[in-house]
Amino acid sequence: MIARLYTYFGLVGIASIVAWGAALLLLAAFARSRRRTRAYLAALALSLIGFALAKINSHNISEIEVDRSLVGGASPPREGASKADEPKPGPIPAYREAGIQKRDEAAKLKPSDLTAIAEEADVSVARRLPEADVLRADAYDRLNLFFARLVPWLALAVVCLDYLSRFNRTLGCVAPIPIAGRTVDALFPKTHAVHLQTSSPVVVRRYLDNVVRKGETFVYLGPADPVPVSEVLRWRLRKWGWRSLKKIVASGGGFPTSDFILDSAWFGRYCFVAAGTDVARGLLADLVAYLDSRTGPRAAARRTVNVVWDFAEPLPVESLKALVPLCRETNFKLVVFSPAPPDAEAAALFDEQVSLSEGG
Repeated sequence: MIARLYTYFGLVGIASIVAWGAALLLLAAFARSRRRTRAYLAALALSLIGFALAKINSHNISEIEVDRSLVGGASPPREGASKADEPKPGPIPAYREAGIQKRDEAAKLKPSDLTAIAEEADVSVARRLPEADVLRADAYDRLNLFFARLVPWLALAVVCLDYLSRFNRTLGCVAPIPIAGRTVDALFPKTHAVHLQTSSPVVVRRYLDNVVRKGETFVYLGPADPVPVSEVLRWRLRKWGWRSLKKIVASGGGFPTSDFILDSAWFGRYCFVAAGTDVARGLLADLVAYLDSRTGPRAAARRTVNVVWDFAEPLPVESLKALVPLCRETNFKLVVFSPAPPDAEAAALFDEQVSLSEGG
């Protein structure tokens, strides 16, 4: 079987089978692994290589010709016939039957004779197999093309499913893109009250950056502005970026007002930084009243608004008890960064608790 398949497919065809077969093995072997994302991407790349090789192999198979000289078998020599009367093994080109020619006679060949010679040479190079083998090779080719087309779509679906399953995680989303919305939230629910134990400002900046890149927005409550830019990019590829969300800093007194901040965050128009303890606590109290007014008509933000508390002192338990249920109903997400773990009473209110190292 293997020898026959090699005769039909050659190295290119065998390589196509190995490529899409290896892709299937990767998809199955890493289904429950934490390292599955890279394995799935490798499977997708292998499946595309397998598809390309299968197309090349299919072209090669289509050029195989049926060897008509083997149809019906060779006729046995008649009784009493001489060897000169026996059938010749194959057709002999006319230019060969002429015997040895002189050099000057070659110059007398017409263009049509040269064309015939070239065609006869091409025919001799083409692969020829018995008709049964040609039909079998075509059947194997169709089967190989079927799997070579199917596996890339399967790998792409698995890659997309894996990406979406990580998208709404507090941490761990790879290369976020702005697709956040109710559809993704309905398929892959998120937590709405999270405690992140870390004192690294890098983790905070990275989290806020990813929030915007997902298509969401944030209201940051902390001692100082952790994002030293006026606009945060939604799309970014290495050093290049496009589409941005403007950031507004509220540091006390006058514009922007709490109503402006909360309305703009609700509709995803801006992201905000409330710098300073007094400003942050005042905005936090207004936030409770604002969200409470939205629960009556059962209104919820189209895209999640992340409320980030980043003070050394923990968020008061009374504020937690008021905010957490309101965040769940209105599609807000409360994220508390703290260098220390929460006490038992506060811990019971969080949906998720993560302890991170200093480096994030």
